[in-house]
Amino acid sequence: MNTQQSRLGAEHYLAGMRAALADLPASEVAEIMEDVEAHVTEVAAELGEDETLEQRLGTPEAYAQELRTAAGYPARTEVIAKPNKLPALSKPRIAAWLLGGATAFTLIAGTALLREAGVLLLPAAALAISYVLVREHGPEQRPMMQLPEVLKLGELLNQPAETPAGRAIAYLRSLQPAWWLLRTVLLVVAAVLLTSRDLFAFLIIAALAALAFYAGPKSKTDRRWLWITLPASALAAATILQMIDVAADSMNYGRASNSYPVQVTEQYENIYPFDSNGKLLEGVLLFDQDGNAINAQRDYPCPGTEPMIPNNKYPRPKIDRSTGECLTIPPSAAVPPSASSPPSVSGTPSSAPPTSGSSAPSSPPASASPSPSK
Repeated sequence: MNTQQSRLGAEHYLAGMRAALADLPASEVAEIMEDVEAHVTEVAAELGEDETLEQRLGTPEAYAQELRTAAGYPARTEVIAKPNKLPALSKPRIAAWLLGGATAFTLIAGTALLREAGVLLLPAAALAISYVLVREHGPEQRPMMQLPEVLKLGELLNQPAETPAGRAIAYLRSLQPAWWLLRTVLLVVAAVLLTSRDLFAFLIIAALAALAFYAGPKSKTDRRWLWITLPASALAAATILQMIDVAADSMNYGRASNSYPVQVTEQYENIYPFDSNGKLLEGVLLFDQDGNAINAQRDYPCPGTEPMIPNNKYPRPKIDRSTGECLTIPPSAAVPPSASSPPSVSGTPSSAPPTSGSSAPSSPPASASPSPSK
């Protein structure tokens, strides 16, 4: 048995002896216990792995009765045990509720850790206050562990082994070492993800990961480590929820991006508006739905011309390199005549209606071609 376990065993045994001597005056109990404390501690240190103090010395009650008889004190007087009722706002109760509340808040707020690490400042403050209130009670934290609500929680977590709940709890307890390792890995992942966003939060979470790995087995014998293991477990569980949320968002985004075709923006050098008769319109000013001018991407190609042509006036003129004039240049490709698109800029349809047997408009006269802009 290691030193920590032997010390805790001795403290528990001595507490049982004091309870058995509780009917004596406090000064007499102190006198009896003064001689026996060192002996019990020494025997506890000599115990083997499978030995207990009860096997060596008997039960605390029986050993206390032997000392009572040897010291000449009368037999124990049975008294009606009074329930250990603590004030509603006793330090152990406040500490217990702060510890539980900070753990629950860490689980909820920890899901926002990667977005805002500052949310963990509140539970950290609550944990610090909780620990300061009961740090004087040592590793066993007996006043807090004997609270009615804590005892009730202990009953729920210690179901009979033959029941389904008891078997499930026993199985989960067998996985504790694996959870200690997984908890450390999850906290390290959270710390790494915070590296580029919040260096201070990275350092805090990394330190918590190291402490949680060390505190896992220690919390069984030293209850003070619960102030590390409980919030660390809550934060690790919150990290799992964050990872699930991020993965779900990525999957939804992938489905949404695949359901909509990618729109390719085509660049145009000019715009040629036609009327319903297929005639090219000149000097057309274009505006969007908000009344903003749809300006050409390039500046006016005929600098120095007066008056200056607005950038949303179409078709845009170009310089005729052969003459140096600024002319409206027709589209480079002829627009085919059809019911869904305007006809070619080379002419307009004939004013005569088509015959019943014809399937296309008659050839336009040559004199209908547009003139260049002046």
